[in-house]
Amino acid sequence: MRGIAMFDKKKNTIRIFIYENVMLYPPTINLIECLLDNGYKVHLVAEGVRNLPAIIKENKQFSYTEIKAVKNSNIFLRLKKRGVKTKGYRAALKDTMDGDIVWTVNPSVVRTLGKELLEYSDRHVMQLMELTDTYPMFRGAKFLKFNIKHYAQEAWKIVVPEKNRAYIQKVGWNLEKLPYVLPNKPYYLKSGEVQEDMLPVIEEMKREKRKKIIYLGVISADRDLQSFAEAVERVKEDYCLYLFGKFRGDGAEEFKKLCDSYSSLKYMGFFNPPKHLEFLKYADIALVPYKPGEIEGSGFTILNALYCAPNKIYEYAGCNIPMIGTDVLGLREPFEKYNIGVCCKDLKPETIIDAIKYVDANHDQMVINAKAFYDSVDLDCIVNSIVNE
Repeated sequence: MRGIAMFDKKKNTIRIFIYENVMLYPPTINLIECLLDNGYKVHLVAEGVRNLPAIIKENKQFSYTEIKAVKNSNIFLRLKKRGVKTKGYRAALKDTMDGDIVWTVNPSVVRTLGKELLEYSDRHVMQLMELTDTYPMFRGAKFLKFNIKHYAQEAWKIVVPEKNRAYIQKVGWNLEKLPYVLPNKPYYLKSGEVQEDMLPVIEEMKREKRKKIIYLGVISADRDLQSFAEAVERVKEDYCLYLFGKFRGDGAEEFKKLCDSYSSLKYMGFFNPPKHLEFLKYADIALVPYKPGEIEGSGFTILNALYCAPNKIYEYAGCNIPMIGTDVLGLREPFEKYNIGVCCKDLKPETIIDAIKYVDANHDQMVINAKAFYDSVDLDCIVNSIVNE
């Protein structure tokens, strides 16, 4: 390990590494916006940089290394391109100057950077978007494991998005210090200029006379959309369900069947953040349908969804939208403390319908409460403490 060099805000850079497309990670966009607004220099190493909001790309303190995505159905070409991609990340790591902070956003990029990352452990901020246990050596590997725990134990600081996760991660990995908690709150709530491809969706939502329940986010195995779709279908005279997001993992055919099965459900596609926030202007109730359980090969613990820390609850609250969700502690605690939503004790259609009607009846007060919840988190204070303490 190198000798520790002090971080100098005027000279040094916070170098953020993320595997995959940065546009799939709104909390990383929030982090970059926060760092830039507080006067830090930021260099991002990721895919999808060209799609970042102008407020980031046009900031003179921001620079980037664009990593090309790996897209090929031929496994041999895909592996070859992945090798090139790995070299790109590691070359960017070598550009780190003394005093710079290396901030990794997900375990995949830690795995990609490999042993070279350990040379920067004295300035490595390891952020975990998910509650992580063991991590596969490659996607889908059941037995071969990457020793992510070792990198965490060597890191300068660990950052997680939720208080309970901090304690679980500390005990599970035998960490010396409790991880910092950086909630997944948006730094800005401006969706920016409405683009042409958004107009048909906006017009559709404006024309809809029923009350609109909305879901924004990843569409994957740990989101129980089926139960909520079935419930909304039973009250479709008064309510409808709009889904926005990108599909991840297996089950594309099942999702298509879901969309075709319910006339009250409308899938509107994926829009890069923060553009997706524009659609919240036309919604009445928001959905957070987390389903606890293990996702095979993901590296996330069975507790991940139970202690969920969705950026969605801050996006919804910041846009004054009350919520309904599943009965998980990550939702129950803020819902009950601030009265901003209802957790369904079970997923029977009758229970979900009762929750919808309760939120509808108490909508005005919940809107007021949502603002108090959103304002309870000071991102500037938290991020500055992570960098400077």
